Amino acid sequence: MKDPIYFHRTELADKLIYNLKGGITHALTLFAPRRMGKTQFLLNDVKPQAEKNGFNVFYFSFFDQMGDVQTSFTVALQAFLNDVSSSGGKTLKRVNRIDVMGVGIGLQDEQSHPFLSISQLINELAQKSDKPVLMLLDEVQELARIKGTEQMVKSLRTGLDINQNQVKVIFTGSSTNGLRAMFNDNKAAFFHFAHPLDFPNLGKDFIEFLAGIYQQRTNKILDTDLLYHYFERFHFSPLYLRAVIQDMILNPTLSLEVAAEYRLTQVDENSENRQAWLQLSELERLILLAVLNGETAIYSKGTRQFFADKLGLENISTSTIQGKVRKLERAELLTRNVGGTLKINNVYFKTWLRENVN
Repeated sequence: MKDPIYFHRTELADKLIYNLKGGITHALTLFAPRRMGKTQFLLNDVKPQAEKNGFNVFYFSFFDQMGDVQTSFTVALQAFLNDVSSSGGKTLKRVNRIDVMGVGIGLQDEQSHPFLSISQLINELAQKSDKPVLMLLDEVQELARIKGTEQMVKSLRTGLDINQNQVKVIFTGSSTNGLRAMFNDNKAAFFHFAHPLDFPNLGKDFIEFLAGIYQQRTNKILDTDLLYHYFERFHFSPLYLRAVIQDMILNPTLSLEVAAEYRLTQVDENSENRQAWLQLSELERLILLAVLNGETAIYSKGTRQFFADKLGLENISTSTIQGKVRKLERAELLTRNVGGTLKINNVYFKTWLRENVN
């Protein structure tokens, strides 16, 4: 069923598909924090546009998989190969066995296919798909966190590398820390494999779209400047703003202020954010607030002296700040954008800090 409040980003999807199809690149990595609409964009915009442009599209999310993610991915890939095989038959009939590392699967049909790795499955896909293939691999940074996936990642890289003329890929990630471990470490299997892109925030056209839907359903006109103001307070995450509009359509007596403040209260009451804040040291809190307020020279003498004065100390060393930043990155509270600048990693934690601490 079509989602009437979903805002399509067809132009962005077309741009990505054009660059992949035209050979400008064979792989892209799209970054945004969780709940910024990446998955919906892949499924509602990229997938249909890619299919219109002659691709068979495979989607898989590595986030929150039940059981062994390696097995789940391999079985899904085999099923997709069966579906798109140009031979018209189910070339690989069923899973016969999965190796202990989850890297490959034993596949059996009338001819008893031998053991196949992920790279071999991608080879089969490149050879037997009746169209070029676009793989949409969502939240790929999870592979850097899950123990025992090293061989799987190497096999995936090999298959994509060998078949890059026929098999294109868009990776998405919500942690630049995890993505750096996947793509920027010169010892990693995917080192410099994909071109990195930041997933752009929705803009005022999204606000106009939501206001138009609200007017269609209620015959009432919204103040779009005020709606955008709340969008900024939600740090451009569409999730809560969509919820505000839904609340107001279902209950037309609600004002924008009441509906939005209610959703902001939900963010305020997020116990995970509060708990995370309470577990931090005073210096870690000061670092987070400095980053929140746009401080980029976090290790400068002036910033270190500011921290020291706040804590009643004579001075604080650069190495001390560096150690705290690394700790905050490991806790996924801080991350870095594509340019390497520190930023708050979680948009909802960022909103909580704005509303409750700053």
